[in-house]
Order: sequence, then structure tokens, then C-alpha cells
Amino acid sequence: MDMFTHAVAISLILFATGNSSLIPFGVLGAVIIDIDVAYFFIARRNPSLYLLYHGGINHSIFGAALLSVIGSGVVLALSSVGLLPGSLQGVGVLAVFAAVLAGASLHLFLDWIPAPGLPLLYPLTERRYGLSLYPMSLYLGITALSLVSLGIILAWGFTSALVSVYWALFTLITIVSLGLKWYVYKQTRGTSYPTFHPLRWIVIREESSSYPVMVYEIFRGVIRDLSFEKYTNITPSDARIYDNLPEVKRHTYFSYIHTVEKNGSEIIFRDPVREGGLISYPPWYPSVTIQTGDAAS
Repeated sequence: MDMFTHAVAISLILFATGNSSLIPFGVLGAVIIDIDVAYFFIARRNPSLYLLYHGGINHSIFGAALLSVIGSGVVLALSSVGLLPGSLQGVGVLAVFAAVLAGASLHLFLDWIPAPGLPLLYPLTERRYGLSLYPMSLYLGITALSLVSLGIILAWGFTSALVSVYWALFTLITIVSLGLKWYVYKQTRGTSYPTFHPLRWIVIREESSSYPVMVYEIFRGVIRDLSFEKYTNITPSDARIYDNLPEVKRHTYFSYIHTVEKNGSEIIFRDPVREGGLISYPPWYPSVTIQTGDAAS
């Protein structure tokens, strides 16, 4: 989700629950998770640091908790030296931390809904979890809803009517998106990912030696049918030799599907879904080429 939705969502929840004094701290927790957009310049220098990209470590339960501790500590430190005068008046330390953590946790939940995957259980596993729910057109509708709500808050303040209308419209968009995704699943029995067009979805299935990929459109059915071989000119056991190379692990982490092709002395790992433009996010490393002499020990 965008920054505005994260900030507005936690603010409305805290207002509705009678915790208006905690709104600044909840907003801090809600937006601090996305500080990982600044890690890009570090992560791109070392392929082993791929979890520092946006949507990586920060977007795990561990990362959210750690950032909540850091964020709360910074607020308390600044307040103790008078740089945030009156900010903690009548607010306990535990309440500050709880509000920051609530904002960070809500951030994870709101990102899990549209995301193709977040490493929520890192460092236990790098496996990514996500619902991939909203078509981009409906996602932008939520962004517009949040921007309008933010404008209302800045102009007239919080009201119970705003809380009701915001969450009613948010829920309606979510239910519509769930209905679309459920219908696509019932028709295709594959893992579906939305596109900008709310009726057009990318559906991926895995078979023993290939990945069937289709573009499915509600009311029209399959409008494009593709299949990608998992291995070309290389055996699975030979391909696995390269699995622990940082460049390959980074590519695999960001990929929807994973194909391997040997071409002379080159081993090419591809995600045809991203490389072919069927799905554009995440944009990082849709393919990587390794020389046969680069096998991991």
C-alpha cells in the first residue's frame, strides 16, 4: 500500500478506538517500515543483500518489531532532551510503543493484501507470503480514497462519519477484488495475479517439467496461453549446483517462476513472467547469467 493509506488507516483506527493522542506514534510506525526504499543504494552493491530491497527485511514481523523499538526509542530520546516538547504529555512509554507497533503491524497486513509476497517469517524463512488481491485500477481507487480522506482530516479533522465511510468503501473494494480473484481461481485452478485491468489476470501453474502461464480475462476466458520449460539443455541436478550463488538466490527470491537454460558456457536463470512483461513488479533482476566455472562450492 501507499504511504497515505498506511497513515490514514492507522489514524482512523486510533481515533475510532478513543486513542487520538496516540495517532502521531501510530503514523510513525505505519510509515517507518517503508524506510527500506532508501536501502536500495546499499543492496545493489552486494547480491547477498537482496533482502534489503523494498519489501524485504523491514516487511517481516521481526523487522516491524525491531523498527518499532527503534522508532519508539528515538521518540523517547528526542522528548527527553526537549526536542519534542509536550509530545508525551499524558502518554505512557508502553502506550507509545504499542501505538508504533500497531502502525507497523497494520502496515504489514495492508501490504500483505496486494503484495505478491513479503518475507513475513524472516529470519525463520525467506519464503514470501502475499494475497496479490487488488487489480491496479482498484488499488489506485484505495489510494484516491486515502488522499481524499487525508484532505478532509487536514481541513476539518477526524469525524465518526469519515471513519465509517472510509472503511465501508475500503471493504467494498476489497470484497470486489476477492470476488474477482475467487472467480478466476475457480475457472483456472492456478495461482492468480492481477493486472491493471480488473477483469484480466495472470494465472500460473506448476507441472513436473514446465510452468503453464495464461492470461485469463473474465467473460472472455483464456486470451493467451504460454508454457515455459523449467530446464533447457541442463539437468535439474546440474542446475542446483548454482542455487547458492548470491546472484541466483537474489534472482530466485524476486521471481514468480524459475527457469534454467544452458547455452555453451553460460547458465541463464530467467523469470519469463517478469522478463516478458506479463508482470512488472518487482522489477529487479528478472534474469541472471552465470558462467559454468562459477559454481558454488
